[in-house]
Amino acid sequence: MPPSSLGAAAAVLALIVWWLGRRRPAVMLRSTDASAVAALNRAQLEAPLSSGPFSQSPAERSAADPGTGHLEDDLPVPPPGRPPSPLERRSLLGRLHRGLRGDSQARLAAIRAARRWGDQAVLPLLRRGLRDPDPAVMREAALGLERFRGRTPATQVRLAAPPLPRNVSRTL
Repeated sequence: MPPSSLGAAAAVLALIVWWLGRRRPAVMLRSTDASAVAALNRAQLEAPLSSGPFSQSPAERSAADPGTGHLEDDLPVPPPGRPPSPLERRSLLGRLHRGLRGDSQARLAAIRAARRWGDQAVLPLLRRGLRDPDPAVMREAALGLERFRGRTPATQVRLAAPPLPRNVSRTL
């Protein structure tokens, strides 16, 4: 192929790329009317807050419904003397997870119960509590994690016994 035809092909290719780059991008919301969405947002913002679940303070809610006042009573921890059965363990972890999905009082109660339990199974819950927006929950989670700082007992036992020399058969 002669060099002049290569130059012509490159020029045509450059012209095509330039022409495609000049086209306008398609308008995304050309036919969509956003006034209905805006009206819905305004209606939700102007709705009275007295009918919602957050209209009362936690003290008023617990006075109105005595079953929700103390979530800590709903989250019993197993006694420290005996390990829980797998069914009890799964049940308690499920209740703790559900407590972390609630409001700030429920999250605080769940983190307190996890701290009282002190098992390694609650470590992910306590770590999640460190990222909570409520400072009381963060403080409680940090206090719960203090128990797990440092070396684990398995590491301490492993480090206590010195390793055998490579040529054990010759040392006897």
